[in-house]
Amino acid sequence: MKHPMASASVLVLALLLSACATQGDQARTDTSSSQQAAPNTQGDAAATVTVSQVTATVEAVDLATRMVTLARPDGKSVVVQAGEQVRNLAQVKVGDKVTVEYYEGLAAEIAPPGAALDEVEVTGVVARSPRGERPAGTVGEAIKATVVIEYVDTLRNVVHFTGPLGKTRIVKVVQPQFRAMLKTLKPGDQVTLTYFEAVAVNVRPASD
Repeated sequence: MKHPMASASVLVLALLLSACATQGDQARTDTSSSQQAAPNTQGDAAATVTVSQVTATVEAVDLATRMVTLARPDGKSVVVQAGEQVRNLAQVKVGDKVTVEYYEGLAAEIAPPGAALDEVEVTGVVARSPRGERPAGTVGEAIKATVVIEYVDTLRNVVHFTGPLGKTRIVKVVQPQFRAMLKTLKPGDQVTLTYFEAVAVNVRPASD
């Protein structure tokens, strides 16, 4: 089950990005996306992280209702509600810049002997700015499970594996760093997969 704060933050990001997904050069100074890969030399682990960022401008703040109006990079406005978990809302002023960063990644590594095959581990994290400072915070979640490799096709870059629920999945491996790891796998190997996502939000004065 996803943490409700994480779901809400992803929704805010989606609202901000919705008008920018098809924008060209006009929005590039306010939005960005990058991908980082981290294979290792032994070939027994690999990871990739995608980072997306968007910056909006505060148009209005209603402290009574905690409603904040933001101007997206395309000039359109969106209204969001800052929940009670958002500290220091009174510090937010019209003209302030709100930056939202969304991180999504996947890591894979050969599991140690004796790794549990019937468990799914979910870890969440929430961080907020101290009282009296401008609103900022991070919410994130990681889902970790160990799977058993059933079949490997290095020519077509396809792998079959069985997860904790006993279901077998067939996956086409696309990322180069995971293809390198695929070449080291064989049936019977156990691989720990960790999927993670996080949203970081910070507010800075218009003068910055």
